[in-house]
Amino acid sequence: MDLNKSIKKAKRKQLVMFSCISMIIFLIMSILLVITVDKVSTRNYHKLDKALFAYQTIASPNTQIDSQVISNSSIFGGEVVTNQSKNIDGYIVPWSSLRSKYSLFKQSIDYNELMPSWYHSSKNSYEYNRQTKQKVATFYNPKIEHYYDGVKNELDDIQAIEDSVAEVAISFDQPYTYNEVKKMFPENVNVVWLYLFSEESDESQGPSGMPVYGFQLNVDEKNRIIDAEADKENFFRSFKTAVSSANSQEVTAFIDENQDKKLEDIKIRGVMVTGQVQNLANLKEASFIRGSSIGVTVPMVPYITPEK
Repeated sequence: MDLNKSIKKAKRKQLVMFSCISMIIFLIMSILLVITVDKVSTRNYHKLDKALFAYQTIASPNTQIDSQVISNSSIFGGEVVTNQSKNIDGYIVPWSSLRSKYSLFKQSIDYNELMPSWYHSSKNSYEYNRQTKQKVATFYNPKIEHYYDGVKNELDDIQAIEDSVAEVAISFDQPYTYNEVKKMFPENVNVVWLYLFSEESDESQGPSGMPVYGFQLNVDEKNRIIDAEADKENFFRSFKTAVSSANSQEVTAFIDENQDKKLEDIKIRGVMVTGQVQNLANLKEASFIRGSSIGVTVPMVPYITPEK
């Protein structure tokens, strides 16, 4: 009888020990699984974060990221909210916000929100931002001859705007070097973004949605360009990251031809300029301009002084 009790007691201890060991193993495996899932999701978040900054660096004329934060996050993923703005000669105006997603399996940018919409009627034809509804300044590729509604020169109309600052996309009649570009514009106009490249496409039926690539010229507190060469190097690093999966001979040829050049030797296809409308209006007769497109305009107020 005592032997049977001892055997039963031993079995109970063994069962309890087995249960405890199983529970410990389960907890350890659960913790390891959570850590692994979290690391994978975090890695995809960092990829998304890098991709968003890369795109902003290469394909967002005169647009800056004000903040980029995680929202609705868990170990399985979340959203990245990107808040953007534009600097129009010292006037900061809101631009579209992006909500991008990352998860355990992937990360995704809503490129539909990055691309402008097109408004067309018998009287008007222009691209606009999907969220702000502000007109988007359009660049014209010098290698593309025919555009749906022609190549516009909206600098002819800008002088009709009073007491405002504006941004204008200037498309050149041919590519120019950066040293040539620096001599083209007067001191009272800000050259803020350089248009370097876009793929050729059929624009005769309407906007194709092909992005234009270039980079912002960073300035100091006195509105002086800090280091254009460093801006160029950052552009090519980001450009290769952003288009690494693209199988495009045009893109590959552009990178191979230009990434090792000094900025002064790279051909510029156009620029984004900002300034007071009366100063921008003086550019309308410039012989190097093929087309010009007005973007955001802002009425001036007494308590904000334009940079130029």
